[in-house]
Amino acid sequence: MSKNIKNKTLYAVLAALFTALIAVFAQFQIPTPFFPLTLQTFAVALCGYTLGVKYSLFSVLAYMLLGLCGAPVFSSFCGGAHHFTDPQGGFLIAFPILAVFCALSHKLKRPIQKIGLGILGVAVMYVFGAVHFIAVTGIKSIAATVLMFFATFVKDVLLVLFGFYVSKILNRRILKNGTR
Repeated sequence: MSKNIKNKTLYAVLAALFTALIAVFAQFQIPTPFFPLTLQTFAVALCGYTLGVKYSLFSVLAYMLLGLCGAPVFSSFCGGAHHFTDPQGGFLIAFPILAVFCALSHKLKRPIQKIGLGILGVAVMYVFGAVHFIAVTGIKSIAATVLMFFATFVKDVLLVLFGFYVSKILNRRILKNGTR
């Protein structure tokens, strides 16, 4: 078997594993009055930083498709199309964007640039999440929405940082012979 086929097989298997990992990390949650705080952001960022654009996008979209079809992969072991129209649905919709931002960091050399791109991905995800939240709930106060999202934004930035550092270990130990 050629090295190229082995790499494609490795990344396809890893993409499937990351799809499952995102679903598992959705179940680790802290309830809040508005929506549960989960570790999905960590799993999505780790996926992007580890797999690159093509396979991380495949992995996150597969996760979303599983949930859309009703598989219990979203937080609280839920699934179904209605989760994309719930107040937190904007975050789900923006997960592929976060994965792509993290994956695009492979083209950068300095770790601070790679982390910065991941944080920018979180910011874009929060724009989608906030706009969707306001549209669905009808909350008129942008200031209240910004205040509500601030604590979760800090948590997600920290999760992206952690995802970056864990991906460095994965890339060094598991994927050292692979190519992007």
